[in-house]
Amino acid sequence: MLLLYAVAFGLVAGVLTRGSIGALGSVKVKLWPVALIGLAFQLLLFSSPLAAEVGKLGPSLYVVSTTLVLMTLVVNIRQPGFWLIALGAFANFAVIVANGGQMPASAEAFAMLNGTVAVPTTDFSNSFIAGPNTPLYFLADIFVLPPPVPLANVFSIGDVLIGLGGAWFIVRVMHQRPTISRAPTKPRRNQSPVTAATSSSS
Repeated sequence: MLLLYAVAFGLVAGVLTRGSIGALGSVKVKLWPVALIGLAFQLLLFSSPLAAEVGKLGPSLYVVSTTLVLMTLVVNIRQPGFWLIALGAFANFAVIVANGGQMPASAEAFAMLNGTVAVPTTDFSNSFIAGPNTPLYFLADIFVLPPPVPLANVFSIGDVLIGLGGAWFIVRVMHQRPTISRAPTKPRRNQSPVTAATSSSS
């Protein structure tokens, strides 16, 4: 949910600095359907009825879908801000894999979020309460946007990097000038194509 705040911040910052929202429509992201499939599958994976039925396959499916998103980010690493997004996504991916396919969350963060130290579902979830020996705990969901903040949730340092990269991407793209391709010069009457090409390049 932190990403939604980052997107809103990027749009506002882009407009205030006289960027063009229309420029976002010209962005070309390679393999974007692959990332969309991965994200869409995660929405299904954490929702009923699939979350209640997936059982032990849940962590593996979560890792596979996250891999699809991470692969798309790496392919588009030259896009503005994507190196930050990819770094944050890789940090999340590392802690998820190190913990068997789920993201650990601190007990304190969940207590602030829900008023109790427990994951608020008995179905498959991408989160579990971290313990004293949780691998890569510093990359876990140890921060929280507490209620009554809209879209309250726990988040990680990886999520912060993803948000910063996303906001930077939006602002930079909004300030990009459109590329204008010049049409080749047509030869005038009684002028050979070679002469026309020479005159247009001079």
